[in-house]
Amino acid sequence: MNQEFNLSPVLREILEFTESTLQTEIQLVRRTDVPPHGMLIDDYTYGTGKHMIAFSSSQLGMLKDYTICRHCLELLAKGCAARNNEYRVISFTPESALPACKQIYLDILKDEATRNIDVWRKKQLVFLLYMLFHEAFSELPLTLLANLIIARKYPVIRNAQVYFLLKESMRDMHDLVPVKEFLPQRYFVLHNGMYYGRDMLLAFVLSEYKLNPVINIPELQRFKNLDMKEMMSHRWSKSPWYHTKMVGDALSNILKLSITMDLQQDLSEQYFRDVFAVNRDILARWWVMMGMQDWFVWESPAHLKEALTTQPALEAQVKSEIFGSD
Repeated sequence: MNQEFNLSPVLREILEFTESTLQTEIQLVRRTDVPPHGMLIDDYTYGTGKHMIAFSSSQLGMLKDYTICRHCLELLAKGCAARNNEYRVISFTPESALPACKQIYLDILKDEATRNIDVWRKKQLVFLLYMLFHEAFSELPLTLLANLIIARKYPVIRNAQVYFLLKESMRDMHDLVPVKEFLPQRYFVLHNGMYYGRDMLLAFVLSEYKLNPVINIPELQRFKNLDMKEMMSHRWSKSPWYHTKMVGDALSNILKLSITMDLQQDLSEQYFRDVFAVNRDILARWWVMMGMQDWFVWESPAHLKEALTTQPALEAQVKSEIFGSD
């Protein structure tokens, strides 16, 4: 652990626990080009031979500590699973990707807004959407669990956490807005619904009313005081934000069914093995509800590395299967 940074006592305790539990050393790096949420580059996933947590130069004080703490907890979940041969990542194969991309293409054709877009754009969109969900599924559940642990066990970090989560929610929920007209509504809704569900649970656990997406997100505020009859009216039934709320509420309920472990118990290797198992359970339940249970496979990090290396060839194969040869 680097000694050059001014870290709070609680963060030093977490770092020391992580290093002793995983029998490793964590490198902390401050850089100007790191995104606000920071970066965890760990040996378990990337085979780098070291564990590095990078945070933005613009983050100071407890906001910096919050970012480092969250990545520490994610590292513990990965590391404790890896030490027991339980660590797997979400990967893909031609057998999983091709049917998924065919379904995406069918949904593009079914949607009135996208069925007539240019063919070149459809070709781009199919695999981009597939990989967009791969990225979201790979990050969201474990990050959520790390945030829940912070909320339950480290109240000293709470103010920085809430400040960050409010901004992150706004970013995540508007990530696809600039390209919304080119997306089938189903995928805009499912993507935003995941973040809505996450934020609903965080608002409940943190007892922070302003974290509720219906309060925090301008496009959802209109639904705050509507009764069910009004929400089912034709006026709202075509709104992607209305459907985001409906799907998000359902995904949030699934989170409550999955996250049943006592997060306030003492930290241990078994604790973080259980956290990683919950991460997998969340995705298993979400995939069934979203009709994506066969889209991805749980595999070793080496498998994912190989899949990403051959991704251009797979994308070309998918385009050829769906659109034919140029």
